[in-house]
Amino acid sequence: MQRLKTRLRPAARLLPALLLISAGCDIAMADFSEQATAEWRQTYELAPGGRIEISNVSGKIQVSPGEGNAVEVYAKRIGKASSPDGAKAALERAQVVDRSEGGVIKIETKLEGSGVVIGHSQTQVEYVVRVPSSAELKVTTVNGGVELTGLTGRVIAEATNGAIRASDMGGPLEASTTNGGVEVDLAKVSDGGVKLECTNGGIKLKVPRDAKATISARISNGGIAADGLDIENRGESNRRRLNGDLNGGGPRIELQGTNGGIAISAR
Repeated sequence: MQRLKTRLRPAARLLPALLLISAGCDIAMADFSEQATAEWRQTYELAPGGRIEISNVSGKIQVSPGEGNAVEVYAKRIGKASSPDGAKAALERAQVVDRSEGGVIKIETKLEGSGVVIGHSQTQVEYVVRVPSSAELKVTTVNGGVELTGLTGRVIAEATNGAIRASDMGGPLEASTTNGGVEVDLAKVSDGGVKLECTNGGIKLKVPRDAKATISARISNGGIAADGLDIENRGESNRRRLNGDLNGGGPRIELQGTNGGIAISAR
């Protein structure tokens, strides 16, 4: 009898994993052939010293410079399912909420239910935002990723499942993601510095060849490559740690990763 129990234990351990795999397959094979959409638009005037916050649940966020002090927010709600009625029901689960007050323009996605996929339906919101290039900005999303272009103000970007890509950036920047990677191209290294973090996916950073910065990079699994740049090592440096001064040193650049590697190069 004891021998029989011993044989059954491995199968018992496998059951939860098999159930998870089965659930994943159901989601992957779900029929999302029908789609319903709705648009939300709003334009604001950013007060001096004001900031912008965009918080999403499922869907990407794109931000680029606009005209003057105007902040233009466009949100596209999307519901997908196997039937038109199901797609409309999925669409209604996502709402765009304006929580602006004082000098803060704050837009949030509110999603009913426990997740972005419920049964055989899917709900997401995609944001396209235009802001004054020097505005202070914070954007967060759980599933979908972030794309930033041409901003010179202080920016904080956070994602859980999705890449963060930022190009032609000129202000203080903090970017972090769990899954998806971080890719940043700096037009200049701001006095406020740069901090990039990624758990799975790696970090790629491009800086002007003549930029001045003090670099601290750490990676747990992978390696660090710094190509085409004049970096003088300071203290401990090896394939997983880099401490150095770029062109004599300057504002601080901190890079922290777990899996995927770190690449630093000239733009």
